[in-house]
Amino acid sequence: MYSFTLNNQIYINSNKGVVKLFKKITISLFLLFFLIFQVIVTTNIAHASTNQDLAFDTTVTGNITMDNKQDTYKIILSKAGKININMVSSISQVSVNLKDTDGNETLADCPSYENDQTPKPWTNSVDLEAGTYYFNVSQYGSSTGKYTLQVNFTASNGNDVEPNNGTLTAQPITLNSNPITGYISWNDDKDMYKIVLPRAGKIDINMISSISQLVVKLTDTAGKEVLSAYPSCENDQTSTTCTNSVDLEAGTYYFNVSKYTSGTGKYTLGVNFTASGGDDVEPNNGTLTAQPITLNSAPVAGFISWNDDQDTYKIVLAKAAKININMISLISDAHVNLTDANGNIILSEFPSCENDQTPKIWTDSVDLEAGNYYFNVLKESLYSSSTGKYTIGVTAVGQPISPITTVSTVPTAVGAIEITNNLVRTPDIVTLNNSMFTSGDIVTLYADDNSGKTIGLGTVDLTQDKTIITTSEQLAQAGGYVYVTVKGVDKTESPRLRVSFSKEISNNSTDFNSMANGTIVIGNKVFTLAYANDSANAEIINSAIVAGGSIYVKNFSGDWINNLTGQIIEASTIPSMV
Repeated sequence: MYSFTLNNQIYINSNKGVVKLFKKITISLFLLFFLIFQVIVTTNIAHASTNQDLAFDTTVTGNITMDNKQDTYKIILSKAGKININMVSSISQVSVNLKDTDGNETLADCPSYENDQTPKPWTNSVDLEAGTYYFNVSQYGSSTGKYTLQVNFTASNGNDVEPNNGTLTAQPITLNSNPITGYISWNDDKDMYKIVLPRAGKIDINMISSISQLVVKLTDTAGKEVLSAYPSCENDQTSTTCTNSVDLEAGTYYFNVSKYTSGTGKYTLGVNFTASGGDDVEPNNGTLTAQPITLNSAPVAGFISWNDDQDTYKIVLAKAAKININMISLISDAHVNLTDANGNIILSEFPSCENDQTPKIWTDSVDLEAGNYYFNVLKESLYSSSTGKYTIGVTAVGQPISPITTVSTVPTAVGAIEITNNLVRTPDIVTLNNSMFTSGDIVTLYADDNSGKTIGLGTVDLTQDKTIITTSEQLAQAGGYVYVTVKGVDKTESPRLRVSFSKEISNNSTDFNSMANGTIVIGNKVFTLAYANDSANAEIINSAIVAGGSIYVKNFSGDWINNLTGQIIEASTIPSMV
């Protein structure tokens, strides 16, 4: 018995034959949509007195009489776009409305005219998603008469991928690439995009919109608002440009485009990213994690961002000396101070520069006794947007030469390190996203923040997407922390980064929902797909299959699939794991 892959699908050869663990589900989703669509359409057609398909760019003639009080036209949109309804009526007063298949009213009006000898045109436009709609022309009071009707359609030609209305379905944005063309419509009032920064740096958001009023927001994974704006334009023929820049740490962010009041239409969105290029080592936000500065050496390049408002550097003097501090800053309003080991402030300054293209050079000197000192670079609290790059160097005459060392860093971005806390008897897994590490990085897992007890070790190989580390002992059932370090090539080991992990997966559907994408359940054991597909783990996987039980896969779209039927299922239908 063994496992293997074919065309990015996992198979297991067992005594029951070859079992496919992951398969495409496009057909199943299409059939499910088709069945639902048929039920909805059938229900709504029954309400129409007459029902005829209305071809685009074709004029039809209708007649409202005492015997025919309503005409209903079916409009089918194969893709999202704008429809323009043009009606010329000789009816003194008539009721018109447009509804979707659920009966929701998209628009409604009661155009009226002075007499049946003076036809009056009525026009209206609406942005809609793909689907079926019904345009109704109904008698108002006792009015009767003829009318002509024509509907034109202009596709949005967007490349945003629906649904993308929340964080779970947010559409990933490729940085420094062609803009995405998005579309806000009557029945889709929100688009959400996922921005993943592999390292700290500046993002430039560029948006061009033809929507009368919009709300745009950038948030972090906790929902905290980074920035917001309300771009508007006079009409859909006059676009407006909205640009924003923000300095951010590595991590995941969400950009929201939402309808404000009735505004709908097209927009384009592009996000460019420029890495800070800093060599400050995070976290370095206080004396306990302060980054040592090598005296009389090359300056350190640091970065103050929206979500990292302080950097602290440790200056060690072996004997009394005058130190010279040299800082070049692109931060509009920064606050710097030097303190002794007891927190007493020795100097405090507020170097500022006009803009991020004109650096500010700041220098100062101070006589100090031997000891430890801390230099802090802070974002001035009165100016929340005061962020950017800087360099800091410290010189001191007569000090012993310190060896120049480069300290490794642990990636802190969401998704860099993922921990799977499995049930007892199933190995716990730490998965590294290799794209956020450097080739040759040695990653060590420690049980706590100070002892030398290790529970796992792995080396990053950039020819592979992931590095899988199996812990040498079971992680705490109730959840907790693993302490991770990185030692790069020709670098010293980084400080320990505390990474949390959740409680063990129990036997209820809520926990099935919370399992990570790319998870496989075999009987009462849980594995990542990467782990199951690693030939080094074949014995463990085969043993789980032999032990019996059903197999379920949570694919990378977040859907649970019954391996036996290949169908998408609800997590609540998965049998309890005992």
